[in-house]
Amino acid sequence: MNFKSYYWGIIAAVGVLIAVLVVLPNVIQGGSDDASPHSAADLAAMQQSEPVDYTPQIEAYQELVAANPGDAVAFAGLGEIYLSTGRYSEAVDQFDQAIAIDGNQAAYHGQLGEAYYAMGMVDIAVRELEAGLAIDANYQPILLDLGNVYTQSGKQDKARQLWQKAFDINPTNRYGHVAKQLMAEQDNPGANANAPELP
Repeated sequence: MNFKSYYWGIIAAVGVLIAVLVVLPNVIQGGSDDASPHSAADLAAMQQSEPVDYTPQIEAYQELVAANPGDAVAFAGLGEIYLSTGRYSEAVDQFDQAIAIDGNQAAYHGQLGEAYYAMGMVDIAVRELEAGLAIDANYQPILLDLGNVYTQSGKQDKARQLWQKAFDINPTNRYGHVAKQLMAEQDNPGANANAPELP
């Protein structure tokens, strides 16, 4: 691909932002046994911060899509921004486009499943999450997400199996830690009222 250098900068900035959106809530919620390095006042200030304006990133991705309508990564990137900002139906459209171009990416199906779940379309969300696992049975984010969907649907045993698998794949990365937290919460409900949301 021949992107202009500022597109790579925007893509990198969005990647960092999405990582912060996934990791920061777990830090703020304090879902681990380790003490948070932030004081309660620091955490409150982080939660009160001004909303981020994603307009420049959205416009950059829209330009990428317009310039190369066959770029699944650009569609998925735009979908990630829409997903993280609560624009779920727009996220669905972008992930559908990405999958139409490159349907062999487990992440696209997982993110599409997250968007459908956020819209309350549980059956379609499960279908997409399972489609992602059919592509990569060891994709930890989908294992966690599908486990969360199952536990919220009352299928505790299925959820536990998925979380255990996510933990067994890599217990030391952030997904392994989240899986451990989810299983601990399942074993001792209410012990951690701030169990992580879908990653």
